[in-house]
Amino acid sequence: MPDLEGFHYRTASTTDTRPSLLLLHGSSRDETELPPLAETAAPGWPYLSLRGPIPWENGYAFFRRNPDRTLDQADLALQTERLRIFIQAAIKTGLITRPPVLFGFSNGAIIAAALMSHYPDAAAGAILIRPLSPDPDAIIPTMPAKPVLILSGDRDDRRSPEDAVTITRQFQEAGADVTSHSSPTDHYLHDDEPAIIGQWLTFRFFPLAHTLPRL
Repeated sequence: MPDLEGFHYRTASTTDTRPSLLLLHGSSRDETELPPLAETAAPGWPYLSLRGPIPWENGYAFFRRNPDRTLDQADLALQTERLRIFIQAAIKTGLITRPPVLFGFSNGAIIAAALMSHYPDAAAGAILIRPLSPDPDAIIPTMPAKPVLILSGDRDDRRSPEDAVTITRQFQEAGADVTSHSSPTDHYLHDDEPAIIGQWLTFRFFPLAHTLPRL
């Protein structure tokens, strides 16, 4: 399996002009988790799927948690910087042509939010599925009109109802173009969410070619 800057990855490339999706899986999973979702939600869209660098339970994670399940802030900061370096290297080597759209689930959504919060220019936008804020008290840098999709589940036993509210507010206050959607489901994907993701991607990145309604 290819390796770059310490990250294992798998890729699906096309010759079109769309920014690649950078797929960031959940805890205890690996780089095979999100490609089926990406291929269903956005057929033919180029993607780069990473394996988290931290061995975790039966799989991997993108950063560590403390024994009480709170975020290990020191490790999250370290791993966020590693992810930024990976994206720079991926562009420099031609693996991707420009900053990607971050596409994270759970653990992957948290590090995607951390990357956007510290280095907004490193990404073209973000799809955050079941995220929580890396730092609820932080004031994040301005990112005018940066597209961000936040997907939460209204029966998610791993998230507080306030988690989606907090991270939505933080990105809105930074000037991002935020779409927040709650589905009648738990921590796992709802059947309607692939279509929501696909419509959002089309509307945000090809607004003149399609006349889809705003979600």
